[in-house]
Amino acid sequence: MNPFEAHPPLALDDVLANVVDGRTKGMPAHEVALGDVPARGLSLADLSFPVMSLRSSALEHNVALTADYCRRAGVSLAPHGKTTMSPQLWDRQLRAGAWGLTAASAQQAQVMRGVGVRRVMIANELVDLGSIRWAAACLEDPDLELWSWVDSPDAVSLLEAGMRGSGVGGAHRVLIELGHPGGRTGARSVADAIEVAASVAASPVLELRGVAGYEGTVCAERRPECLDAVRRYLGDLHALSVAVLLEGFIDERHEMLVTAGGSTFFDLAAEALTQPRPEHAGGVRVVIRPGCTLTHDHGFYAQRSPFAAVDDPAGRFHPALELWAAVSSLPEPGLAIVGFGRRDTSFDQGLPVPISIQGGDGTRRDARGITVDRVVDQHAFCRVDEGADLAVGEVIRFGVSHPCTAFDKWRVMPVLDDDDVVVEAVATYF
Repeated sequence: MNPFEAHPPLALDDVLANVVDGRTKGMPAHEVALGDVPARGLSLADLSFPVMSLRSSALEHNVALTADYCRRAGVSLAPHGKTTMSPQLWDRQLRAGAWGLTAASAQQAQVMRGVGVRRVMIANELVDLGSIRWAAACLEDPDLELWSWVDSPDAVSLLEAGMRGSGVGGAHRVLIELGHPGGRTGARSVADAIEVAASVAASPVLELRGVAGYEGTVCAERRPECLDAVRRYLGDLHALSVAVLLEGFIDERHEMLVTAGGSTFFDLAAEALTQPRPEHAGGVRVVIRPGCTLTHDHGFYAQRSPFAAVDDPAGRFHPALELWAAVSSLPEPGLAIVGFGRRDTSFDQGLPVPISIQGGDGTRRDARGITVDRVVDQHAFCRVDEGADLAVGEVIRFGVSHPCTAFDKWRVMPVLDDDDVVVEAVATYF
């Protein structure tokens, strides 16, 4: 089994033909097609604030670091595309060796299919008729491999009925999801999951292709007790994969998928799921699904990444997301009102962190002594320590926390080089 298989370039012509102007938040007033942005020589000063940008050098570093890790660990990568919903960013990951993409819904999978992604795993149960009908129609697309998850007899019955009713020939690929008590979806025990697997194996319109899980709801931090709990859950998932093989539920002609591994514990998933199991003629592919390694952040994942404790910066992920906003008012001592709010940034897993201040003369200085206390729709309330230097109109660069709820605030994000020249503009499809 080769963890890396060449993926054809995505069909980005329609994406790059999108024309943006001042009606698109953060973009310059004049019209420009996304594909023409690199030739325009735009700088940060040409954009309208607030604006969320991506740092090109950090993206390149993170893509390479993730790919190198997967090679060394012997696992395949299907990054969770719901984080960015950006075909241009997916293309970076696929060109670097990602085996496929993960989606959270049929709608997200439709966006992926529309730009030519060949392998899409829907990390969820399909239980509404519209989604099931779409998945059934995909059986007629020879260029697409599509998987979804099931975790109960009811989910199997709904999926089976929808597939039968579609009138499309063939069998839809499914993975058995193992959950845990108090978690989200997923069968609550290995024994329950095996019963679900048996019902799938008996269906003529469903095809069992492996097992799946998500360890991020077991625990959220990398404390020793959390690591132990996550390892126990992943051990159960590995045991489920062994049981499914021993029961003969996976056709010997087909590769078996075993998948887990979000952005916090993908290393533990790779370690646990690559442990020995019975031989399978079709092979076994272990797939990890981190969504936030591409951009990383200055908060939640900066503290929880598997590489956070690595001394050498080359061995750590670099934060690529940056929010730029101007100081609107200094209405009273110790308070600055900055021009961004909940409509512009993530705030569910930590507030933005001030990094630097750009003065009117273009020089930069450290933003020490400034802290974001709270955000409302369009404004941020920042505490300014005594002695901190700040003026109305100056631009503050912030790092953000939790990329998953940052990208969905923006239709387009500029990509900056290390001189703050706009070298690309990426579209999102939420």
